Amino acid sequence: MPSQEQDFRTYIESLQAWSESAHDSFVLHALDCSAIVAVTDIRGRILSANDKFVEISGYPRDELIGQDHRMLHSGVHDSNFFQKMYRTIAQGGVWHGEICNRRKNGQLYWVDTTIVPRCAANGKVTNYVAIRFDITARKHAEQRLTANRVKLQVAVNTDFLTNISNRTSFSQYLKDLFTREHPDNRYVCLCLLDIDTFKAINDTSGHESGDRLLKRIANRLKTFQSPDCFIARIGGDEFAIIMVSDEPQTFEIQLKKILENMRFRFRGGGLTHHCSASLGYAVSRLNDSRKREILRCADLALYEAKAEGRNRIKKYAQFMKEKTERRSRMRKAIQIGLKKKQFKLFYQLILPINREKRPSFEALLRWDHPERGLLGPHYFPEAFEDAELSIAIGDFVLRQALMDIRHLTKQGVPFDRVSINVTSDDFRDYHFTERLFREMNRYFVSAEKITIEITEKILFGMHNQHILDELKKLHRAGIQISLDDFGTGFASLTHLRTVTFDHVKIDRVFTAGVTERGIDTAIIRGVIDIVHSMGRVVVAEGVETSEQADALALMGCDFFQGWHFSKAIPLSQIPHILNLDGPPWIRNDPFVLDMEVAE
Repeated sequence: MPSQEQDFRTYIESLQAWSESAHDSFVLHALDCSAIVAVTDIRGRILSANDKFVEISGYPRDELIGQDHRMLHSGVHDSNFFQKMYRTIAQGGVWHGEICNRRKNGQLYWVDTTIVPRCAANGKVTNYVAIRFDITARKHAEQRLTANRVKLQVAVNTDFLTNISNRTSFSQYLKDLFTREHPDNRYVCLCLLDIDTFKAINDTSGHESGDRLLKRIANRLKTFQSPDCFIARIGGDEFAIIMVSDEPQTFEIQLKKILENMRFRFRGGGLTHHCSASLGYAVSRLNDSRKREILRCADLALYEAKAEGRNRIKKYAQFMKEKTERRSRMRKAIQIGLKKKQFKLFYQLILPINREKRPSFEALLRWDHPERGLLGPHYFPEAFEDAELSIAIGDFVLRQALMDIRHLTKQGVPFDRVSINVTSDDFRDYHFTERLFREMNRYFVSAEKITIEITEKILFGMHNQHILDELKKLHRAGIQISLDDFGTGFASLTHLRTVTFDHVKIDRVFTAGVTERGIDTAIIRGVIDIVHSMGRVVVAEGVETSEQADALALMGCDFFQGWHFSKAIPLSQIPHILNLDGPPWIRNDPFVLDMEVAE
């Protein structure tokens, strides 16, 4: 049996015996079966073409032979592309690349091409052999993939609701803008726009109306869009506008036009709303700008525009940053104050006109500041601008008031109720009522000893119905509800119809003018008449003189509260201002506080 070595030797010998012509014929046959092959002269005229070339080009062989290869050009590649190719092969180099050609019927096709120059003995190129493979299907797949990527990129950078650029696109636009070099006289304006009425429309007319409003705003903003004006929705009801110009004075002119365009009437949920917006913006030289800085400055300017009443434009100024830093320092100091138990409750007398009845007290928050002494809440409004801090303070007030009520009850101090102020942040906790009842049980305080004071401001917003429901639960349990600062908010008479309440407190701004028999007197008399007709009672705040007290008494006011009777005092001093032997429940002899309180 022959060995494997002998078989291999026999195979080699047979190859050597294979004639050169037979060898060439086989190679051509193999190529013809798998590749598109053509031979051209040095000028590009086609000398020969195989069957696959004829098939893919759509030209008969006799129309190809002798013709310039440029007849297949598709127009996809520019002249520079072919110049580089011809330069390579003319110098005897092999060129490889992908070419798009055009069939006789006009259709395009792609071929992976290798062009090999054939050189004579003297090294001169005599002709070229082009071997191509059809890659049209692959190129179409790549084009579809690229198109899908483009569509995906557009989707990723487009706001799904308004069909304008979103926050992702906004961030990328800013990044690209600030990483490029610009002429020194080029300026950028970053403006943040917030819809003033969006929450009210969402709450009263529903989210569908809110979505329609966002689309309307976006469509109006689109009319200002240009190569130098980029518009995006960056979240909720907030939009961003980025403008670039050599003339920074034109920015505010354009923004005023935008602000005016944001003022319109909008119909939703059967209601007509008056829409407006607040704009805050910052301007800087493009080469000097930084993304975070200019965004922060525009945000501060927007905050200022909203704080000043909305429906306006504010340009960033240095004082805004300083103001924010002060707020930040104050919030930090308040957090430390809560931890170090610097906050206390003081109590102000609420005296009934009927001296046979027991007095009540309002629990008032005070901060025993280590440097500034005792401060009232109007000295630290930052505490109530931060929802987390506001809730923490509300929790302290609630617990401390219940502990103090228990203490007064144990000491046998005669009082009717203690009023506890509650904010909208307290009601954000959907378990506030249950928590209050739980704490009342913990400190053995009955509902008949508590009044919850609310202001009209907490009745606006998305939690409106929830708050009304919670107030009803509290009232059913025996806790009284008092409407504080009445007349200084919005739609006060409407609230008398919708809110469960026991007391209305007339704000001190009206009490101050009660002796002048002017419009304040007319308002107070009207409120007293309305509230009494509903079977409720009226408390007058800010009573500072006996003349005011007498005038209010003649109008039928039920309770008095103010410095004429008592300032806010610590819990320990409550027994000293009361006549503990019985009515009229207040001392007639002069009494001086052992602590001065910043009211």
